[in-house]
Amino acid sequence: MGNKMHVQILLWSFVLVVLSPSPSTSFLSSEGTFSSDSSSSRLTSFIPATQIQSAKKKSRRKRKNICAFSSRKSFRQNELSQSSAPALIAFYSVGGGGGGGDGGDGDGSLEGQMSSSGNDIKSESNQHSALGISVSLFVTYLTVMGAKCALPSTLSFLTSPNSGLSHPSSSTVSRHDVLSRLLALSTLSIATGKLALGPMIDSLGGVASLQIALSTLALCLGLIGFGNQTCPTLKILSIYWIIVDFAFSTCWAACVKSIREYTNEKKWAKEIGRLAVAARSGNAISFAFFAWLLQWAPRIDHNGVAEIDSSWRWVFRASSAIQLIPLAMLSYFGKTDSKTYSSRGLDKVLAESSQSTEQGSKMKKSLTILRNQSQTLEFWLHLISRSITMVLVSFLLFIPTFMKQCFEMSSASSARVGSFFAVGCLSSVSVFADKAYPSSQDSAVSKSIHKHKAYSMLALLTISTVTLALQSSFLRNTISISSNVGTLLMFLWGFSLAIPFYLPSSMFALKRGGIEGSATIVDAFDAVGFVLLATFNGYVARIVGVSGMNGLLRSRKRAWLPVFQLMMTGSMIASLTLFLAVFSEGWSDRY
Repeated sequence: MGNKMHVQILLWSFVLVVLSPSPSTSFLSSEGTFSSDSSSSRLTSFIPATQIQSAKKKSRRKRKNICAFSSRKSFRQNELSQSSAPALIAFYSVGGGGGGGDGGDGDGSLEGQMSSSGNDIKSESNQHSALGISVSLFVTYLTVMGAKCALPSTLSFLTSPNSGLSHPSSSTVSRHDVLSRLLALSTLSIATGKLALGPMIDSLGGVASLQIALSTLALCLGLIGFGNQTCPTLKILSIYWIIVDFAFSTCWAACVKSIREYTNEKKWAKEIGRLAVAARSGNAISFAFFAWLLQWAPRIDHNGVAEIDSSWRWVFRASSAIQLIPLAMLSYFGKTDSKTYSSRGLDKVLAESSQSTEQGSKMKKSLTILRNQSQTLEFWLHLISRSITMVLVSFLLFIPTFMKQCFEMSSASSARVGSFFAVGCLSSVSVFADKAYPSSQDSAVSKSIHKHKAYSMLALLTISTVTLALQSSFLRNTISISSNVGTLLMFLWGFSLAIPFYLPSSMFALKRGGIEGSATIVDAFDAVGFVLLATFNGYVARIVGVSGMNGLLRSRKRAWLPVFQLMMTGSMIASLTLFLAVFSEGWSDRY
């Protein structure tokens, strides 16, 4: 019996020596530990097997949470399984294995250094990719907004009989009527896309959605621009352009979605500001470039007996070709899973991914987020302010006509006033976007930042209301305004509108929509805005027609007065709703 006890003690001592991290390490003693010294290894108390199993389970659970070490650990275990017993003892004796002591979970200092180095490399790679995506999104919106100017730049050519686009002479619908209907249908196409494609963008991802949109734009614009075989009639051109506008409707939401996927929250305001700069720059550059291109392009093609002016097709060819630049950039910088580049942290990404998987399809999740957010007050306040500011910003199309009819300016001078309005928008979003509407993840300063943003939006839209009130007074002949002062008022009006239009609703969608619903919320805002815009544009178009038939300046000014009174009222409503939306958003985030 005594010999048997001696054998058991020796076996336990041998096992403990083998599992010991080092000779001087303390094992589990009578309160849950063993102890040994350098001269001997003796058992001081026995641990029940259930306690050992429990400790092992806790250790394994802890090791699973350290994802960076998993591959290294598997490789090490595969090597050890093929090694000899002396090598196993030597490995554990230098602290390479688990079991306690300073080794923690048993991963060793070498693995920690390698993991730290790997994280540094990954961080540099993430920053490089985020910068690439930022530049790609800027170029994308620059080229897309440039392509949108192709039709307005060529309208005078398309209505001409020698444009190369056939139209039945027996038809009761003239070429002008076809193009007028095209403009109405294209606006409806954008609104439909905004309403229907938001969940799909959230499901596919921002970069993939942009790649599909850019490919569609390049294809349709190319079919219009290259040859009489692909676009022989005015009706077919109209169909292609409606598809172009449908694809265009996804671009803003997809860009916002990409910002949410790839960019730190502290940089959201700057990224949205850059998109706004790209939009206005794309308009300005494209009009100038297309004007030069129409002068450079060969104008006359001899088609049998008839002479065809096909110079307008070069505008569509160029518009198609420039879409390949952002398409290539997005394909390069967006080829890696965007979730790995977000600075939200691995644990949060895994948690969101797990939640998305558990709750069903991504499109269903997007609609669920939209439904939940539609039950909040700030959602409807942002919807109202975004829709109104969209109408105000889009008045740019009528500025040249208004300045010509009411200030009696020439066509060239009135067109330059429209450029001053665009420069005002451009200057505000490029210089003051992150100052007037900053973003921060620091909850300690969240309250003060939201107050700052709310009062900034109120101040900017107050400037908008004042400029419209001055214009209304001028139209009522209460005050006299020169054309130079009128131009300055248009500049200030554009300056005051850009930031309230672009940033608050987009930032709200990024934060409240998250990875799964940001594009859906953005498109919901824009769908309502485009429906309101289509109604407003039809009303202003009738005013333009009535005013153009009046020879007296007083009559023309009186015809425009209801338009500016309506916009002034809208600006006041937008300033109030946006102030309450931002203030309420900050209050909700705090509590």
